[in-house]
Amino acid sequence: MRGLLLEHLDFTIGTITLDGHPQRMGNLIRTAMRAWLAERKARWPRTLNRHVLVSQQTAGTTHPVSNYFLKRQLTLHGVGLARIRSDRVLGEALATGADPLHLTVLFDLSPATAVKYAELARRLLHDPFGQQPDPGPQP
Repeated sequence: MRGLLLEHLDFTIGTITLDGHPQRMGNLIRTAMRAWLAERKARWPRTLNRHVLVSQQTAGTTHPVSNYFLKRQLTLHGVGLARIRSDRVLGEALATGADPLHLTVLFDLSPATAVKYAELARRLLHDPFGQQPDPGPQP
């Protein structure tokens, strides 16, 4: 996230490129990114920093925000880095057909962990709302 550059966002075709992999931006991400970019432009209209995330300390440089800054901002909003990573892994599993080998390579997961994510993704793809089939009238 710290290394995300402005050129990694393509609102025309609705993609965000993460670690060299273009992903479709959902409406929530697109709306949040546009709102942040508008705030970023209002706060630092003359910044030459190409990173999406900038702070008062980095707006006058070309450096990304620090790990500490990112972790603190997320923690202040109740989000942990482990949760974001888990969400990314699950999102990738859902988007790519729940292939454990793909998850192992992309996220450097153990095979057992990749299989768990793939199984969860398959369950969600099969039954996205967690509903069990209606057994019908009970005697």
